[in-house]
Amino acid sequence: MFWVVGNTMAQTSDISANTNGFLPGNVPTDFVARNRFLNYSRDTGTPKHQIRWNWIADLPFGRGQKFAGNAGKVLDKVIGGWQIAGTGNFVTSYWNLGTDRYPTTGNPIEVYGEKYPIQDCRSGFNNCISGFLYWNGYIPSNQINSKDSQGRPNGVMGVPANYKPAFQPLIPWGSTALPANAPANTNVSQFWDTNNVWVPLSNGQVQRLTYNDNLHPFRNQRMVGPNQWFMDASLFKFAKLNEAVTLRFNIDFFNVFNNPNNPTNVNGSSGILETRNSGSNARFVQLTTRLQW
Repeated sequence: MFWVVGNTMAQTSDISANTNGFLPGNVPTDFVARNRFLNYSRDTGTPKHQIRWNWIADLPFGRGQKFAGNAGKVLDKVIGGWQIAGTGNFVTSYWNLGTDRYPTTGNPIEVYGEKYPIQDCRSGFNNCISGFLYWNGYIPSNQINSKDSQGRPNGVMGVPANYKPAFQPLIPWGSTALPANAPANTNVSQFWDTNNVWVPLSNGQVQRLTYNDNLHPFRNQRMVGPNQWFMDASLFKFAKLNEAVTLRFNIDFFNVFNNPNNPTNVNGSSGILETRNSGSNARFVQLTTRLQW
């Protein structure tokens, strides 16, 4: 059995050679410090925890064994000499915090894991997608446990009453307050669920644009995600046909327990982990024979 604990960092983009793309004082002036501040992140290719194991055992069937110990020569050829072996793997995963929303709510990040199963019916009540509210990402308030005029679900169903998003757009759905510097006649509802801001120019005019300072507080941030485990096994035997010839027979089971595993693609924006697709392939069996002489 092998247990690996990883804490690997990796550079996520090109090294920034200067500070011209940032407001003064927002990034370190030292080259090495700036590179680490902007680009270093956890390497998602290296799991935080990984446990691997392998095993082999003789099956107690056939002449001289616990079961059918007095078997004749022909029967012993069929049931005797079988061995079983396998390999397994338990591994953690990472997911990225989104950078399309901003932590202006004052609520901390809460990772729920598989505590809250949900149905995402935003594509229609007859097309609901199963999943979990894995963490408290942003779901617009009009889509939380919502139903249409006929009482059919059309939002994210199963969101708990204590849900409070850890971040949200700068103009979240339902906002009525006029954003700073926006013209007095601005219809705020037109900009719900966006990151629009209004910036005054030196000539007295106001320019609307999407806010992005390239320094989102959640950039390069990885969170530990769903765990997965896998197991393969083989049933095999060597049958000696004569002094020089041996037949090997294998039955190989890939994903022997048909464990579907949850996927690892946690949505860094909505907080939803969709489970309509499995995180591993279904079990399949492979038969092989090998003649050795």
